[in-house]
Amino acid sequence: MYLVDTNVIIWMLRNEKKYINWFDKIINKTSLGISTITVAEIYKNLYPSELINTEVLLEKFKVFTVTEKIAKQAGFYWQQFSKKKIHLLDCLIAATTKMNSAKLVTLNSKHFPMEDIEVIKP
Repeated sequence: MYLVDTNVIIWMLRNEKKYINWFDKIINKTSLGISTITVAEIYKNLYPSELINTEVLLEKFKVFTVTEKIAKQAGFYWQQFSKKKIHLLDCLIAATTKMNSAKLVTLNSKHFPMEDIEVIKP
């Protein structure tokens, strides 16, 4: 299972070939998921003209909600990494990754210094 970070989704929505090709290669090999945090981040800057393409893409991912266990783990991460300026939303995405035994796919590995999750750059 790969949990895909917001930045990768954004580049896919911008039709960046590198990330579209990565997605096309991996889609039939493993399960892909996103956090509800990623959904919120995507919709935050969405133009009405982008709505249909965004919804079509996001339907291809399993969406993981923030549970109490994920929230607690995120709190531990936030406490541990707040001095490194790691934001709560990234802690929630990292915790979602850990609690679902997934690998995190991101372009911002510096936002995820947690040693107990595997971070992959597409």
